[in-house]
Formats: sequence, C-alpha cells, structure tokens
Amino acid sequence: MRGMKEAAAKYKKGDRKAGGEFAEQARNYANLLSNHIEKEDNILYRMAKSRLSEAAQQGLEKGFEKIEKEVIGPGRHEEFHRLLHHLEEEYLK
Repeated sequence: MRGMKEAAAKYKKGDRKAGGEFAEQARNYANLLSNHIEKEDNILYRMAKSRLSEAAQQGLEKGFEKIEKEVIGPGRHEEFHRLLHHLEEEYLK
C-alpha cells in the first residue's frame, strides 16, 4: 500500500514513470492478497472448523451477521460483489 501511495504521489507531481511503479506495486499487493485468501480458505478455515464446536461456529456466524448488519450496513455485501463483477468484466475480459 505504501508503494502505491508513493507512486501515486510521484505521478501527481508529473513523474510519468511512476504509473508503471504503481502498476507493479498493485500487482504485488494483489498477489499478496490472493496468497493470503488462499491460505485462509484452504488452511485456516478448515483448521478452525475441525477444532471449534458447532456452538462456537454458530456463535461466530451470528457475530459476523451482526457486524455486517450494524457496521457494514444492509446490502453492502451484495454491493461489493456487484462492484467486483463489474471490475472483472471491465478489466479482466
């Protein structure tokens, strides 16, 4: 994130090479997130599911639902999915 912020600041000041730097930093960040999510989905969540009781898992699910409703806001989750699909259509196809 810091690298993207620095590259964006350079670009704003007229350094056109900074656009490439920003793109490289963004790719690195995307790879980092992708690897992180892969570990969560295929290692950590499975490990937690095998070690947590059914009651604990239900409590977590209720807690996540409460946060989504009270903090994130109703409909925001779906809104994020629509945005993601739009960005995929726009930039990856």
